[in-house]
Amino acid sequence: MPTAQILAKGQIVIPKELREKAHLSQGDKVDVRWTKKGIVISPIRKTHTLAFRGIVKGKLSLDDLESLDAEKS
Repeated sequence: MPTAQILAKGQIVIPKELREKAHLSQGDKVDVRWTKKGIVISPIRKTHTLAFRGIVKGKLSLDDLESLDAEKS
């Protein structure tokens, strides 16, 4: 079972093996919750359009892109 150590500023490094399994990379966000069983860390998944934010330059807002994506479906 992989283990982690809490650093001086309260930071924790998620072991590489678990980051790979969860498809986490630098800058990704996680949800941290307290449950009856203890601390639970879960990945926060990006929406399809949010994942591509900043790649295409233009005048469409994130809401506009979401609307266009919904129209395709």
